[in-house]
Amino acid sequence: MKILFIGSLKHGGYFQYLSFKKIYKNIDVIDCQEFFLSSSIFRKIFHHISPKIFEPFLNNFILSRIKKKYDLIYVMTSDCIGKKLILNLKKKARKIIVFLEDNPFSKRDKNRWKLYLDAARYYDLTVVFQRSRMIMGKKHGVKSFLLIPPPYQKNIHCKKKISSKEKNKLSSEVIFIGTWFPDRGVFFKRLIDLGLNIKIYGTRWYKDPNYSLIKSNITLGQINDPMYSKLIQCSKISICLPSAGNFDGITKRSTEIPAIGTLLCAQRTKEHKILFKENMEAVFFKDADECYKKCINLSKNNSKRRKIANNGYIKITKIIKADYLSTIKTIIKKINLKKI
Repeated sequence: MKILFIGSLKHGGYFQYLSFKKIYKNIDVIDCQEFFLSSSIFRKIFHHISPKIFEPFLNNFILSRIKKKYDLIYVMTSDCIGKKLILNLKKKARKIIVFLEDNPFSKRDKNRWKLYLDAARYYDLTVVFQRSRMIMGKKHGVKSFLLIPPPYQKNIHCKKKISSKEKNKLSSEVIFIGTWFPDRGVFFKRLIDLGLNIKIYGTRWYKDPNYSLIKSNITLGQINDPMYSKLIQCSKISICLPSAGNFDGITKRSTEIPAIGTLLCAQRTKEHKILFKENMEAVFFKDADECYKKCINLSKNNSKRRKIANNGYIKITKIIKADYLSTIKTIIKKINLKKI
């Protein structure tokens, strides 16, 4: 089976690439990050002006690297592929799949997705873990969807060997890891005002109007693995807030937190309620006040907290098997790749 992987070999892209490698040997890679000499500058142009400025150059960059035909082309950097390119790619592969980690159908990212929106209808399968993307995508002509749980990486999002010294340093009652958005600022300001002992990690929090009042609870900066998993592991409770601006009802945190073995305290959304049994496999909240009450109660009740956390762990890792390798196998089964 000949497969072409078009995407960045970082984070989720790398995990998916590794999963394909475990199943198939013949995999070629085109990493679009190699096209961008200065990623931050190019991304700003994508966002604020238009990616179409670079379309001819991107098309040439990708097509010049394709020397044969494939059974499958698997796309992750979909913001780099427009209509003209995907029509050319369809001549070079029997099936083309796109995996959407972001929401190209919302207006949050301004002009970033102009190329993808022109090409969206031509993919043989669009893989998402947000129901909102299916609803919004149909308005752009997307017909074939596969809805999956957000995937996690087994050897990354798991309990780590941690020394007692490191555990004491990283431990917290309640933790949140994520980027600042205005609604999140209001939410966590309320939790802190109520007296919740919480640690917040992430980028852009200095932009919050109340930053001077809550900065003692905040550690600025991007948190990557293995520190990401260690911080969650050393916390009693980890809060999960899907992005409201992206119309998200679930996020990768929703599966990563239980996979690490920590109690998931998440916003009560339709997606979370479908995935988890409330108060048995995870706990949910409507607003900051309810979140505060749940966190205070469960931080004191060790046996109940650990039971719910363990049930959530079993649900994600044993029952639905939301790891990347299992996810890739599900995608392959969906498109019947073995019969191509």
